[in-house]
Amino acid sequence: MSVTPPPLPPPSPGGGTGDPDPRPVARPLDRDEELRLSGLEQELRRSDPELDTELTAPHRPPRAAGGRVDRILQAVAITVIVLVIVPGDWIAGLLSFGLLLGIPAAMAWIAVRAHRENTARERSEGRDDERT
Repeated sequence: MSVTPPPLPPPSPGGGTGDPDPRPVARPLDRDEELRLSGLEQELRRSDPELDTELTAPHRPPRAAGGRVDRILQAVAITVIVLVIVPGDWIAGLLSFGLLLGIPAAMAWIAVRAHRENTARERSEGRDDERT
């Protein structure tokens, strides 16, 4: 006994299934729409100047707070693995000494860098406040 599968639906022109809700084609704004849009923009600027400032300011993505900590933990993990694998005691001793000095030095460097960034940010915010 042979079973024949049902016939396949006819293919659509794009190769996939047809879009049940096709979107209209994009077109440029006409003059009336541009005037209404600029009127809405001016009204928004008058009603909420803080939002306007936020939207027009250049956007800086926030830094990942865990990025620095992750790098330090990775360095510690790699160092511990190397200490376990290294056959010579004197090499392991040198690596241990480097680890004991390296972690506090890295933490101090990160703290100094963060302090400089905060100071620069406070200065730039102070200048922005003076302008307005």
